[in-house]
Amino acid sequence: MQLGERRQAILGAIVREYVATARPVTSQTIARERGLGVGSATIRNEMLALDELGYLEQPYTSSGRMPTDKGYRFFVDHLTDENGELTGRERAKIKELFAGSDDEDVFVKEFSRTISRMTGSFAAAGLFDDELFYDVGFSRILKEPEFQDSAYLEDFGRLIDTLDDISRSLCRETRNPSEVAVFIGKENPLAQGRGHAMILSSWRHPAGFDGFLTVIGPKRMDYERTISLLRCIQERE
Repeated sequence: MQLGERRQAILGAIVREYVATARPVTSQTIARERGLGVGSATIRNEMLALDELGYLEQPYTSSGRMPTDKGYRFFVDHLTDENGELTGRERAKIKELFAGSDDEDVFVKEFSRTISRMTGSFAAAGLFDDELFYDVGFSRILKEPEFQDSAYLEDFGRLIDTLDDISRSLCRETRNPSEVAVFIGKENPLAQGRGHAMILSSWRHPAGFDGFLTVIGPKRMDYERTISLLRCIQERE
């Protein structure tokens, strides 16, 4: 379903605000912080409409709302900024990484660490043609407020236990060097991943070996930055 420009702008502002704060977003906050040029009463009415259309939900009996899976999906498909706020230094770091070691084990480990640091998420990388696989960032992602829920943490643990096989399989199905696959919540092929977001892509090293990369975090992931980073990896040439 198409949304008018104003509703798109409000939905985008809500997603970005919720990603930044992890708190349900009010119309007053959007009016004050996001500079959309409309008042809080208008924003409140549009938020109600977005709620009724399934793009937002109200987790508590308050005026604050948060994106649903449908809201995140619309944001990823239509509203993300192509630049994703990557700095020139960060883009240079990616080029430098691929221009560095051509030892497969050394590269995959450093690649995973770099992506985890740059996204603030759990990251894993591996090769298609052998069993090499390395993941990092578990302690980093535990700082996110969603992980205070023990059931959420348990599901995440089960997801990363099977991550090697599922990442390799999903990326091999497409193996498209220009594609970034985004699974949000219930879209995840694994039941234990349906409370999270998972972004995958493939890559190729100048030395001739190729592999896959997976970034996992809460559904409240910084999609713009993460997707831009993975595209930068694919387009670094």
